[in-house]
Amino acid sequence: MKWSWKLVTIRGIEIKIHVTFLLVLIWGAMSWGSGGWSGAIYGTFLTLTVFVFVLLHELGHAVAAQRYNIPVHDILLLPIGGLARLSRMPEKPSQELVVSLAGPAVNLALILALLPFVAAGLAMQAVQGGTLRLPPTMTPGLLNLATFLLMTNVTLLLFNMLPAFPLDGGRVLRALLSMRLPSARATRLAATIGKIFALIFGMVALFTGNVSLALIAFFVFLGAGVEGQEATTREMLRGVTVAEAVDADAPTLPADAPAHLAFERLMRSPHGALAVLDQDGVFLGIVTRAGMQRQWTAGVRGQVLSFVEQPSLVMGGEATLDSARRDMVEAGTTIAAVFIQGCFAGLLDFEAIRRALTIRRSGGLMPGRMPSSG
Repeated sequence: MKWSWKLVTIRGIEIKIHVTFLLVLIWGAMSWGSGGWSGAIYGTFLTLTVFVFVLLHELGHAVAAQRYNIPVHDILLLPIGGLARLSRMPEKPSQELVVSLAGPAVNLALILALLPFVAAGLAMQAVQGGTLRLPPTMTPGLLNLATFLLMTNVTLLLFNMLPAFPLDGGRVLRALLSMRLPSARATRLAATIGKIFALIFGMVALFTGNVSLALIAFFVFLGAGVEGQEATTREMLRGVTVAEAVDADAPTLPADAPAHLAFERLMRSPHGALAVLDQDGVFLGIVTRAGMQRQWTAGVRGQVLSFVEQPSLVMGGEATLDSARRDMVEAGTTIAAVFIQGCFAGLLDFEAIRRALTIRRSGGLMPGRMPSSG
């Protein structure tokens, strides 16, 4: 994401912070600033601590996902919380349940670690003062700090476990529903419940003037809508094979063609890459705009063969477009070479997937698919 800085890498996961996060630190300093510089420093420290817990929460999700060999792109800290960006969620409901619960489990572990200390402190305070009351968390102090940290983790745990998709609780709900219902239907049902919660959050924010809750309501509503649409998309793409969607008529380049011809065709072509074939029609690799520009700058000249690179992903024509799209995202590539029965069939890119999805939504026939008789 733009305007984000990398802080550190943990278990191969880049931890990033968005530039707007600085606004939260300023807010923390101002909220406790009535106590002078010491109060401002204390407020900034508490704010940072909250986001350390948010980071640990997201690391819980990320580490659980890695156990199922799901790549984790990064963890991004934003003013409204954190986001562990997984390449995909597990297909099995039981695995999604584990990944979804891993974040709240971290908060629960922190609560159990802090609870004895806070309980002992409150007990001592009650013995000495004769009353039992929560300490003022706005004032610096060891027990005050521990109480604040405890309450923060309780809040994170309870809020994230609300069954409002795509919050953790909503994902838990989706996983449980998926054990009984088709995945797409379970997702749409969980997304609808998430939108209902978002509307409730929005109404509460409207009557209380809580800007943070209003932002949360907006992102929950938006996220639920995106997830619901994504479920429908995946369902449609599962009904189309790569062989049906690949553009077999896309132009190719002969290996002995001059480099300028490749440039010209790439500039005119809607595709981001072109396949290079030898005289016998055997696939040799691909040329891309970025790759050719990079090698040309490095001084490479001559025939197209000098600019050929191997595709990052090769797949068979029997694969579904849903699995193909997932593999392309995980491989970090926009182009895949498709082979059918050992023969090169064409290149698959995201534009071909979008085109196939549009045809499916319109109820049309995929290229090469004949209407059934009778």
